[in-house]
Amino acid sequence: MDSSNGRVLVVVVIATVLFLVGRRFQRTVDIWAGWGKAIKAAADAAAKIPGAKATAWAALRGMIVVGLGALVLFAVLTNAIRHG
Repeated sequence: MDSSNGRVLVVVVIATVLFLVGRRFQRTVDIWAGWGKAIKAAADAAAKIPGAKATAWAALRGMIVVGLGALVLFAVLTNAIRHG
């Protein structure tokens, strides 16, 4: 391959291989960064679970109190109408 065509072909092949390797490397770096962000997002979400759980239970207790209050009010009104 002493001709200039042979040298050009070698340069083109080397450039193509370097391009493909560079693309694969960049994709690997992007995927690795995405994985790190996903881990951080999962950790942030896990940190919010106890607070969300406490809020949900507080809302349920509040609903039970309001429901019991409405039931007592309904019973008092029913009793007042019946004896009134």
